Amino acid sequence: MNPIPPDVAQDAQRLGVLAMKFRGTRRDAERRAIASDYFQTVERLIQSGSWHEMPAPEDQLPDDWMPRAFFDYWLRPSVP
Repeated sequence: MNPIPPDVAQDAQRLGVLAMKFRGTRRDAERRAIASDYFQTVERLIQSGSWHEMPAPEDQLPDDWMPRAFFDYWLRPSVP
């Protein structure tokens, strides 16, 4: 079994931190900034090629705030 690279593990953990911050505020400007940071983190994880575990629901933003790339990545057909 290959270990998870440290940067991937940190970014995966960061998603949970950002989701918690997002839920902790109601200000639109702050939510947009958090969602932008979340999007950039998702992009890094996808580009790493080592993102193999979907974040738990509590580590995700509400669906309408989630980046499209997240759904494209996790809902893609499996390669046998």
